[in-house]
Amino acid sequence: MDIHITELAGPLTCVRLEGRLDAPGADLIGTRFTASVVAAGRHAVVDMSGVGFLASMGIRLLISSARGLKAKGSRMVLFGAQEMVAEILSQAGVDQIIDVAGTEAEAIELLAS
Repeated sequence: MDIHITELAGPLTCVRLEGRLDAPGADLIGTRFTASVVAAGRHAVVDMSGVGFLASMGIRLLISSARGLKAKGSRMVLFGAQEMVAEILSQAGVDQIIDVAGTEAEAIELLAS
């Protein structure tokens, strides 16, 4: 699991994930993801286009981070999920907790609303 973090204009962080967001993947990036997203307290857009598999520990990481951001008055939006990952997000109800968009531009637009 790889993670790439970019600061965008305004109080916005873009996180690009690549690989399998399963238990080993979540363990590998969990601390850095949380520190970069939640500790910063900035809105975050998370690029899921490079995630080929999503399991319960990855879902837990995303939800706990989104809740941590919400407590600081910020939000997280996921975008670009491949079909299988998007289906898992929907079936697990993650899309009821975290906004999900098709593209980065749509994710940023959701944060602006």
